Amino acid sequence: MKSTGLLRLYSKDLNRIQRWLDPLVIGESFLLLSWWNSQFEIRQGGLDHQAGILILVVSFIVLSQGNIYQSYRQQSLLLLLRRLLLSWVAMITILLLIAFLTKTSENFSRLTVSVWSLFSLGWLLFCHLWGRHLLRKHRAKGGNSRNVIYWGPAATACSFHAQLLAQPHLGLRLVAWFESPSAEPTILPKSMPASMGGLSELRRWLEFNTADQIYFSYFPDRRSSHLSMAEVIRFFGDTCLPVYYVPHWAQEGMRFNVERLGSQLVFGLWVPPEANLDRQAKRVIDLVGSLVLLVALSPLLILIAVLIPLTSPGPILFSQERYGFKGKRFRILKFRTMTVMEAGDQAGLVQATRHDPRITPLGAYLRRWSLDELPQLINVLKGEMSLVGPRPHAVDHNELYRTQITAFMQRHQFKPGMTGLAQVEGWRGETSTLQSMASRIEADLRYQRDWSLRLDVKILLRTVFGLSSPNAY
Repeated sequence: MKSTGLLRLYSKDLNRIQRWLDPLVIGESFLLLSWWNSQFEIRQGGLDHQAGILILVVSFIVLSQGNIYQSYRQQSLLLLLRRLLLSWVAMITILLLIAFLTKTSENFSRLTVSVWSLFSLGWLLFCHLWGRHLLRKHRAKGGNSRNVIYWGPAATACSFHAQLLAQPHLGLRLVAWFESPSAEPTILPKSMPASMGGLSELRRWLEFNTADQIYFSYFPDRRSSHLSMAEVIRFFGDTCLPVYYVPHWAQEGMRFNVERLGSQLVFGLWVPPEANLDRQAKRVIDLVGSLVLLVALSPLLILIAVLIPLTSPGPILFSQERYGFKGKRFRILKFRTMTVMEAGDQAGLVQATRHDPRITPLGAYLRRWSLDELPQLINVLKGEMSLVGPRPHAVDHNELYRTQITAFMQRHQFKPGMTGLAQVEGWRGETSTLQSMASRIEADLRYQRDWSLRLDVKILLRTVFGLSSPNAY
């Protein structure tokens, strides 16, 4: 379905309408609830009306500053929910603070305030989530779409086009693409339209056709060394369309961020989330969780500690140096599951394998059920580890793979965890090939890119329900 001017206008102005509608509904609902709850006439001095006007003003200011009225096109559901909840909490907090400072809180029914608070939250969630759903559904059918053009190497163009096809709810349609010179030949998929030429053809195309956005990727090589990045930017700056840069060198797990140092633009590649409150909450969860588990599992811990020396000679605990948060080394603790001669730092690069003769009978059972990891609760309590995070590797493994896998060391921007996204996705146990290790690191970087407390809870639940793993040996 071709997008019409009316639909484009509606999509563009929807958030503007919502920006005014939300405060009006929230303010008016308070007046209606006050009237319905306890009285049929306005209080002396028009206190209800004054409160309604105050609610309207505060909600308009707070909600407008909460970034909830941005386009739904590229706003994730989780981000929208987070912004809605934070805006609602800020609005309620400010209003309660004003009522406390003006000593007027006792003039309003607690039932009215409670019901109104829940209604305002319900209104925000329903309207914004419903509006987002309708627009995404409409765009997936071809409505309110944006015609885009692309310039860049064929390989990146194919990847870009595949992303558009995989996400029709974005409403972005590739109407033409133009190829930058590349030394690498690329076989185009059947769904990919043919290239219409280079920059000169793109310029002529724009003279007789229209588009909504331009995407480009700069890929200098031997055939295009005469074309500088400044010239490419100058070319696209001479158009009247929004221009977006698609980095051909981007990798899975990168968390991009654009900042300014004075007048200098800074482009971050691996930037951890700046959710300081969430990070503090994560540490509180680690402290409470590790302490509770140590106490609750103390009978099991004591039993294992007694059985280990009875079944094989040697120490109870295995201790080895690992890289931790920001590359700082620490000593990880485990129940010993191998013979003494291979335990500790001298184990080097020799990973445990299936039917490994070094593993004791009791050790095999402990490893299968991940019980050998329980002493790491002490590492968590000390702040060296977290309940959830990238699993720490032996130092020798770090030194080996950091030269072979891009961004291997970036995983240390988070504390190492007792469990992690890579483990619940199946990348657990021996990494016999470089590709298997690369897949594990890719999962670790995705965890850091998408991190949230909700993701941690999800990983913990998946860990509990998948304790016995065929890859644990």
